[in-house]
Amino acid sequence: MAYSTNFKIPLILALGIGEAILIMVLGSGMISIMGDSSDPALWDGKFLWFTIHMTDSSFQKAWLIFFRAVAGVTLMLSFASSTPIPHLAHALRSIKCPIEICELIVLIYRYAFLLLERFLVMLDAAQCRLGYNGTKTAIKSYAGAMTGTFIFSLELGEKSEAALACRNYQGYFPIYRMPRSLGWQWIALSVACIVALYFAGEYTEGWIDMTEIFAPYMGW
Repeated sequence: MAYSTNFKIPLILALGIGEAILIMVLGSGMISIMGDSSDPALWDGKFLWFTIHMTDSSFQKAWLIFFRAVAGVTLMLSFASSTPIPHLAHALRSIKCPIEICELIVLIYRYAFLLLERFLVMLDAAQCRLGYNGTKTAIKSYAGAMTGTFIFSLELGEKSEAALACRNYQGYFPIYRMPRSLGWQWIALSVACIVALYFAGEYTEGWIDMTEIFAPYMGW
């Protein structure tokens, strides 16, 4: 994504990615401090109405879930930023997904960036008018930008419908460069990767002990 945007990721997307990472960190942290009370504790205490009981197994499990979440989000971002949306729609149609849903996905994808650009322009305009000087003013500025984006989306929908009709839109976006068909080589490669990852996960379990890594810094 950074390469395709020349390392100029839009602010709203950066905030979305940051929010996802924050959710992963908070979720993994909650899992790590909710260990089994019958196991020896690495960290035991109380914060407000929360009882903190971090064990070795809960700490390891939290890191495992965090790494899996990061890997899954990274994979989905790589897949979404490297695959053209018409090819995704074609793949959905190949698995008998309704045509209306496929075309709706394409339309939303095409015009979402126009709305995003409009929203960012409104935020820049508010900043030029000192629209973030204070919490109350900032909330009003964001509310005005979201309201303006919604009104613009209605106008854009009407204009886009007329524009598509002028281009003889029949409810289908043609693909002039079809994706390569999935041959047996790719199927065999996918199966081999799945098997390799499975055995790698089975036989490398316990190689990295996060408790031992953090023990010198946490005093465990």
